[in-house]
Amino acid sequence: MRLRATVTAALGAAGLLLSLPGSALAAEGEFFYSFDRFGAVQRDALFDPDGEVCHRLDLPNSYTPAYRVQNETNATAVVFLDPSCDSDVYFVLRPGQHAPAGVEVRSVTFSR
Repeated sequence: MRLRATVTAALGAAGLLLSLPGSALAAEGEFFYSFDRFGAVQRDALFDPDGEVCHRLDLPNSYTPAYRVQNETNATAVVFLDPSCDSDVYFVLRPGQHAPAGVEVRSVTFSR
């Protein structure tokens, strides 16, 4: 009888875990940014980025920051000047918000 209760509880817990969405922390939407490559302005984006992790932006080199960033996700984005989300230089973007001119970015985190 005890074994049956244990197995039932384990199966119930497994079913509950499988019914949860993939990642409750993930942001939905796009995070857009611009950068210069070979003298031309390039545009790139993060699509449905994971939450609570540092995203290093895909930039051509370590000294070229992104700019003209816009947060079109459903989460708050915190953008950083350094590539590892560690610096004291950061800016907070609410969903739908664009960073002002002059904000340079190399990494970003998302939280809901």
